[in-house]
Amino acid sequence: MDSIKNWQKKLQNLFVKLLKFKIKSAANSLNASNKLDRKLVFNLSRKTLPSLSQLKALPRFLSKKELQIIKILSAVIGLCLVLLVGDFYFKHTVIVPAGGGSYVEGLVGTPQYINPILASYNDVDRDLANLIFNGLLKINNEGVLEPDLAESFQISPDRKIYTFKIKDNVKWHDGQPLTIDDIIFTVTNIQDPEWQSQLKSALGNVQMEKLDETTVRFILKEPLANFLNSLTFGILPKHKWLTVPAANATLAELNKKPVGTGPFMFASLTKDKNGNIRTYTLKRNDDYYGQKPYLKEISFKFYGDFESATDALANKNIQGLNLLPQEFQAKVEKNKSLRYYSLSLPQYTAIFFNTKRNDVLQAVQVRQALAYAINRQLILQESLDQKGAIINGPILPGFIGYHPDIKKYTYDPETAKKLLDEAGWKLVQDEGTSAMVRKKNDQILQLTLTTVEKIEYTNALNIIKKNWGDIGVSTNIEIIGKDRIKNDIIEPRSYDALLFGEIIKSDPYPFWHSSQMASPGANLAVWANRDVDQVLEEARTMENLEEINKKYIHFQNIISQYVPAIFLYNPIHTYPVDEMIKGITTTRITTPADRFNKITDWYIKTERQFSWKKPDSAS
Repeated sequence: MDSIKNWQKKLQNLFVKLLKFKIKSAANSLNASNKLDRKLVFNLSRKTLPSLSQLKALPRFLSKKELQIIKILSAVIGLCLVLLVGDFYFKHTVIVPAGGGSYVEGLVGTPQYINPILASYNDVDRDLANLIFNGLLKINNEGVLEPDLAESFQISPDRKIYTFKIKDNVKWHDGQPLTIDDIIFTVTNIQDPEWQSQLKSALGNVQMEKLDETTVRFILKEPLANFLNSLTFGILPKHKWLTVPAANATLAELNKKPVGTGPFMFASLTKDKNGNIRTYTLKRNDDYYGQKPYLKEISFKFYGDFESATDALANKNIQGLNLLPQEFQAKVEKNKSLRYYSLSLPQYTAIFFNTKRNDVLQAVQVRQALAYAINRQLILQESLDQKGAIINGPILPGFIGYHPDIKKYTYDPETAKKLLDEAGWKLVQDEGTSAMVRKKNDQILQLTLTTVEKIEYTNALNIIKKNWGDIGVSTNIEIIGKDRIKNDIIEPRSYDALLFGEIIKSDPYPFWHSSQMASPGANLAVWANRDVDQVLEEARTMENLEEINKKYIHFQNIISQYVPAIFLYNPIHTYPVDEMIKGITTTRITTPADRFNKITDWYIKTERQFSWKKPDSAS
């Protein structure tokens, strides 16, 4: 029995082995067949990539899950390609300014003479003239002189001859070429008394010589250390002004619709029913010889006061304002798009005494007492919100001759009272007003303090009046409109004491030499001193900066001793502009109009420019 079972088991095992062999043989045959099929397919088509029809047929052989996976992978690949292209684009392109766009600025005041040789007294005129005209030289953002219309210049060893070669591609806005004759014509008009140009003080004794069609020579009687600084004035077109009589220069239509060489040119203006200019538009000069402006147009709106001008700025009716007084800053803060630029301005505000008009001011002790009585720190706080610096002399920090150790008239009312007592002005009760006043031989110590209509100055005047009243000085206040200050007050020197801001240059001669006491000179103190004249004349002929510095320090010591003026402060110019205007880099200016010195860099629109520059690697 057991032997049968053993045989049965052996047969069963043999059957299983046979079955396995058959299966293996069949499998081998199938594999060989598959290889043959694959070889046949490969021989029929040598394409390594599927055709479009094959791809279209693919979904029939794939499951839903496989199709979904392919879709997801395709989306991921597509996204990666987009990111790669975008990364390449942004790494190999840069944002650059593009042409176009308009800027609208508000100005307080109205244009009178948009003429570079008549624009000295009016900030609005200087602003517009700066955009329309060019000089031989210009002051850059760092306050350094550089060529403008001039291609090059040379100075003779004795510093009496200055030879300029002008650029040959400069055209007037009407298409006519700039010539040497235009430069000589402009200087000749400056020297003509009938034009009444304030620039005459610097150029009055200069001779001109035309060497050829592109070269001109300035010849001086004596060397002037700062003569180059005088050559930034704008040049007038002779072919436009030649037929205008000098006596009628201020009446010419060219003062309202000027022709210059600058980056912007006159486009249009509008007037109100009284004939006052309300808007003024300049357009880009596409033939400008320098860098072409990006801005297509600049428009100006004129306002009678800062109250209405700041209303317009706060409500976004304008995009910028020539100056933002401290007291209006809170009002415009609701305009969140504004950016505020602080511009350093070489200007000082002072009180200039006219001793020839009011004899009580002839005594040095009286002038010294008035200086000691003024709280300048309070003026800086209340009038400028500390946006400025107290000064003690006519030369500011950063200028040659600055004298930090000059005698300082700090706020000291007790010393002021003592000086008045010593001068014979006794403090008594005024019978008419019951106020305490100073009298001397029945004469009351009183004077009139005059200024131009400007909130900053008005606030300062109120503080000064109170300060002087505290020591017994009776003060009358006189505030004059901007349209009258030049003709009615400054030119005839019709004031006892004038609170005014002067834009200064490196040469104090035009402001303090006795030859400049009468208009169009800028000696507003109407003060003559023989020693001052000699020092300023000698300094103008020197080349050694150390020696010039010594002369100017001596000059300031004389000023501080005799007090022909009380120096108050040097303001900081706050310039609000909409943040959409880009490219504003100016920080230091010589006049408020210099904020436009780099106007060709300003832009609104941008574009991307391709660059092969290798991107910086991560550090």
